[in-house]
Amino acid sequence: MDIVDILLHVPADLSAKDHDYIEHDIQGCDGVVSAHFSQADPHMLEIAYDPLKIDSETLRQHVSERGLAVSKIGL
Repeated sequence: MDIVDILLHVPADLSAKDHDYIEHDIQGCDGVVSAHFSQADPHMLEIAYDPLKIDSETLRQHVSERGLAVSKIGL
């Protein structure tokens, strides 16, 4: 299995509860290996995923469906 990483920029003012919810939600997507917010930069969400099962745009859209402004940064 190939693993790809993507870095998403989300609003910096999200609460720890929102971080936990988003991480848990994204980790439940088929093809996602891990999802976590950076400790040093809490507005950065790093996602490792299998590109044969899901793509970066689908992941970005999944997070933005929560009403958040989300940008793909890449890795």
